[in-house]
Amino acid sequence: MGGHKGGRIASYAVVKSAQLGWQKYRQGQMAPPQFLQSICELAHKNINLLGKKYHISPRSTVVLLYIRGKKAWWAYIGDSRLYHFRRYKLLYRTKDHSIVQMLVDLGRVNEEDMATHPDQGRLLKGLGGDEVIQASMGQTSVHPGDSFVLCSDGFWEQISPSKMLDKLSQTHLSLGKQVKELVKEAFDAGGDKGDNIAVAVARLKEKTFLNIITYLIISLIIIILGGGVWYYFKSYASSSAPMSVTTKISNPTDTPLETEEIVHE
Repeated sequence: MGGHKGGRIASYAVVKSAQLGWQKYRQGQMAPPQFLQSICELAHKNINLLGKKYHISPRSTVVLLYIRGKKAWWAYIGDSRLYHFRRYKLLYRTKDHSIVQMLVDLGRVNEEDMATHPDQGRLLKGLGGDEVIQASMGQTSVHPGDSFVLCSDGFWEQISPSKMLDKLSQTHLSLGKQVKELVKEAFDAGGDKGDNIAVAVARLKEKTFLNIITYLIISLIIIILGGGVWYYFKSYASSSAPMSVTTKISNPTDTPLETEEIVHE
């Protein structure tokens, strides 16, 4: 998070906490919202422990998505977002924990002006610090063909929902190609002064007449969005090569789900 040292440490702590939380979840019984909240609480604790160790105050945002059967659950803290698309329509996006989101809700700022507002980046909530953490939650039913985009502010500040939908609707491109092109557009638009770009996309595969299946999936899609290092890295810069951490997505059964994750820092 901007204004705090140790963003890389904070985001790495969230990734490791999510891995540990997933392992624990598979061994026992826990409702999905409790599972997602437990990851946030563990990450919050680990970030603070690292902060004390290194005498800094690291912070991170987070957005989590868990899909099982015909339902999806999500949790988030900060201004990392989840977008839910169905066919050619945006069904939902998470509301940022930020000053600008509050101004939008009060009718003082237009939605389309959020990315360029001078107070963009001033957050009301984040992982790390003295406050007790409570993630904002949501859930919905999912249909074949639905897409979820999870992203950092460095991505959504440059790529509007209509641009996301337009690119994800280009069926002649693979999901990976679609996401890579979106990341390049975000990087080109933000330039050298742009914020970190991280995005993950999950798309439920379409059913066909000969492919009527019952969903038996236990899929976890997590993107930890903060100031640091993520799953899969693709650099469009001509110079420095940032760090990357690769984390496998647990998916113990065959699922009708496509995923793609990219980060540019």
